[in-house]
Amino acid sequence: MGNTINKEAEFKWLCGYVEQSCFDEELCRDRLRMLWTTYCLHHNTDVDTLVYEMELLDVWGLLEKTGDGTSEWGDYEEFSRFMSKYLH
Repeated sequence: MGNTINKEAEFKWLCGYVEQSCFDEELCRDRLRMLWTTYCLHHNTDVDTLVYEMELLDVWGLLEKTGDGTSEWGDYEEFSRFMSKYLH
């Protein structure tokens, strides 16, 4: 059975969630990680690949732009470890 979820549309939706959420709350951070994990599983995106890193850097860029929750992660590496917890 093939993948019927449009990757571009799902990533756009995920980015919209980032832009509209406040990540000072643990629940919102956990939800983001769950959404990211689901996105990666839907599209067979493996951790430590170029595609994974480029897309996660886009998400990090949105977080830095909004300023919401970036203080929860000291830097991109800490954010990356948080986001990949269930993908290893």
